Amino acid sequence: MRDNAGMRRAFAICLICTLAHAAEPDWSVHIAPYQQVFPALELSQARRNENAAVSDHVLGNGSGLIAVRVRARHAGERVVLRIAVPELGSPQGFGATLTQADVEYELHPPLAWDLTALRPLSTARATRMEFALERDGAAAEKREAAISLRPLSEALYYVRDDKDSADLSWIFAAYVNERDAVVDQVLDAALASGIVDNFTGADADSIQRQVWAIWQALAARGIRYSGADPALERGPHVFSQRVRFLRETWSDASANCVDGSVLIASVLQRIGLRTFIVLVPGHAFVGFFSDPDAQRTAYLETTLLGARVDAPASAPAFAAGLLTNAQRRNSLAGFLAALAAGNTHHARVAAKLDGRHRPDYVVIDISAARAFGIRPIEAPPPD
Repeated sequence: MRDNAGMRRAFAICLICTLAHAAEPDWSVHIAPYQQVFPALELSQARRNENAAVSDHVLGNGSGLIAVRVRARHAGERVVLRIAVPELGSPQGFGATLTQADVEYELHPPLAWDLTALRPLSTARATRMEFALERDGAAAEKREAAISLRPLSEALYYVRDDKDSADLSWIFAAYVNERDAVVDQVLDAALASGIVDNFTGADADSIQRQVWAIWQALAARGIRYSGADPALERGPHVFSQRVRFLRETWSDASANCVDGSVLIASVLQRIGLRTFIVLVPGHAFVGFFSDPDAQRTAYLETTLLGARVDAPASAPAFAAGLLTNAQRRNSLAGFLAALAAGNTHHARVAAKLDGRHRPDYVVIDISAARAFGIRPIEAPPPD
């Protein structure tokens, strides 16, 4: 994981892709990548101080993917920028003072997207973004940019432009929501299974029992793996995919590899386990530290959600005395198979998970993402 400043530098790389240019030479609009707007990127970042500057000439705490470059006409020039997507409500304002004359500043306006307004957007929509720049109180000058507005469920995780690239894979941590109401339902079902009495034990066996109880809760709900391909863009320049919110996965009882990984990671984070999502070409699976000292890892292959597998020849120590009914025996078999497959898969690709920031082999540490300001995206309110 990089820090927030590093993430903003990655966003700046994306701005090479600018496509909208102003008629006037002293201010211009730039939207990246490739004139596409992803609300999830804005909503996933904890805001810095409203008045803090990224650098002397970059002002505002937005992502930088929507930027306005303006050349100061004089020292101390006061500018107010208003931005609107007409069908998403009233314009949003951002003010700044340009302290040096004849210097080009870059404004990164923060955008507080309206979740209710975004709810109906399930696919990309061609629309326009309107910009109005007021300078020293004079009448505002206006610009308009044609954009492709992407749904909140679309995660942009990598951008490539010639020799430059930006690794945005941390966006998957934003769909992990340990405080979601669905997590409470999963934990209630896990406790009802009788496999565990609580989620406080920290030794290796109790950790395994807790994760097994969560796996059984998902099995009892009837959640099954769906082979639906979540990919929306596979390059060469933009890489994105759909990630469903926990409520959708829980209510539909269906999860592709990303959906299942995000759901399980949300629950494991809630009970205090440090988790990570592993991306490999065309697939994702979830991992966690399986001992209290965070020295050993285990991985779950979510494609085995809902699968029927043969019972193991013998029960592991953590399940001793607990296999008193068919439901537990079946869920244990599925859980052990998912562990074996996940661990095998990780061992096969471990050498490629080397932190080289490419789109197809990445580990997203959820706790590290939280520490660096990546917050959960709240699901839009239901209809």
